[in-house]
Amino acid sequence: MTNAPRTLVFYTKPDCPLCDKAWPLAQQLAARFELALVRVDIRSDPALEGRYGEKIPVLVLGERELGWGRLSERALERQLGEATGR
Repeated sequence: MTNAPRTLVFYTKPDCPLCDKAWPLAQQLAARFELALVRVDIRSDPALEGRYGEKIPVLVLGERELGWGRLSERALERQLGEATGR
C-alpha cells in the first residue's frame, strides 16, 4: 500500500436517523480495512455544514468521498478496496 489515507471520516449531525443507522457500518468497514475512524459533527464548521448540509451521513477517505445518504455496504467495500489497494 503506497501512501493510502488511513483515516475514514464520518460526517454527521445530531438527530440524523440515517447517520445512526450508518455508524455501525462505518465502524465495521474501518475495522475490516484497518482504518482509523473519526466522527465529525458538521455543525462544528460552517464550511462543512455548507458542503454537506443535507447529504449526511458522508463517508470520506482522504480526499475521496465514498458515499453519502443511504450508504451501500457493497459499494463502500469496493471503493475502500480500490482506495487501500486491497
